[in-house]
Amino acid sequence: MEFDPSKIKVLYSQKKLDEMVGRVAKQIEDYYKPMTNEITAICVLKGSIHFYSDLLKKINLNVRYNFVHVSSYSGEASTGKIKVKTWVDESLFDQYVLVVEDIVDTGTTLRYIMNYIKKQKPKDLKLATMFDKKAFDHKVEVNFAGAELENHFVVGYGLDYDQLYRNLPYVGYLDNE
Repeated sequence: MEFDPSKIKVLYSQKKLDEMVGRVAKQIEDYYKPMTNEITAICVLKGSIHFYSDLLKKINLNVRYNFVHVSSYSGEASTGKIKVKTWVDESLFDQYVLVVEDIVDTGTTLRYIMNYIKKQKPKDLKLATMFDKKAFDHKVEVNFAGAELENHFVVGYGLDYDQLYRNLPYVGYLDNE
């Protein structure tokens, strides 16, 4: 696909993203508060970085930050192969763990991440995502979602096309019409 940034149509403005993040943060806080005052939040790099940062600033709990950098994409297509670049640097045993993802698409990368974390026996493991893409039967249990997404290839607010456009302050899709 030829990518022409001048044809990006805004799907979620900065204001809508901020409202979405606030709503998801409240759901997460409401879920955890009766059980604990501390969670370990794992950012799935690179796409989740803005969502993760904004989300955690709105959660009124003690939060341990952690990061994984796992990829199965090249350009706009999944390669089907998992590539681990960085992994969690502390034990997750008996922890309340929240994985924060940008978009649940095919589910390949997330199933790998979630299964690996489960082997560490956390007390609780949940998934928050900015977008849950329903175009695929991704077989991933999403606990907290900002929105369901149609089958658009989206960029901005951390989401990229070939490592570009992550810094757009909105989420948009390419209008090919």
